[in-house]
Amino acid sequence: MIIKPISYTELRNYKCMFFDFDGVVLESGNIKTDAFVELYSGSGIEEQVREHHLAHQGVVRYEKFKWISENLLKQEHTEEMGLELGNRFSELVKGKVLAAPFVPGFREMITFIRQQNIYCVVASGTPQEELREIIINRKLSPFFDEVYGSPREKAEITLEVMQRKQFRKEDCLFFGDASTDHQAAEQTNVDFFARLTPELSDYWENAPYKYGALDFSKMQ
Repeated sequence: MIIKPISYTELRNYKCMFFDFDGVVLESGNIKTDAFVELYSGSGIEEQVREHHLAHQGVVRYEKFKWISENLLKQEHTEEMGLELGNRFSELVKGKVLAAPFVPGFREMITFIRQQNIYCVVASGTPQEELREIIINRKLSPFFDEVYGSPREKAEITLEVMQRKQFRKEDCLFFGDASTDHQAAEQTNVDFFARLTPELSDYWENAPYKYGALDFSKMQ
C-alpha cells in the first residue's frame, strides 16, 4: 500500500466531502466484522463468513446474510430470516459502536473542514435509521450536513447530492476504507481518499486513489 497524504491546504480545494462511517469516522469496522462472525458461531463457516464480510465491506448487511445462507449454509433464505439476523446484529454492535473511539486524527480533521464551510455528507452501508441514531447519540450532528445509509447505494447518494447542490466532480472528495467506497468514487468521478487497512491491503495494491493513509493523524 502506498501512502499518499493529503494536507490541510489541499483540503481547502474541495467544496463537498463524502464520508463512509465505520472505519472512517469511528474505529467500528472490526466491531462489525466480529459481530458477523459471532452470528454464525458454531456453524463451521466462521472463517468463510469473515472473509466474505471483509471482501464486501460497505455492502448492505442483508445482502451478505442472503449470500451466506445460499452459498455457505446451502439453505433457502427468507426475508424473515434476514430481519432476525439484522436485529441480532444490531444488538451485538450497538453499544460497542456508541463507545468506539474516533479514527486517529478524524476529529481534528473534521473540525478544520467545518471551519472552511465545506459541505459534509455521510454515505454509509449501515441502515439509515440506525446510522442517524448513532450520529445523534455520539453528538456528531454538527459535523455533517446530511447523513444517509442503506438501502440507498453510495454512488446514488453521492450523485444526488452533487446534482442537487450543484457541485462539480472536481469539487468533491470521498473518504472511505472499503472497496464499495472506492467504487462509488469511481462511478461518480470524484477524488478518493483511501483509509488504508491491513484487511484490504491486496485491494489497495491494485486500486488507484488520489490520497491514502493509515489514518488522519499525520496531516499537516
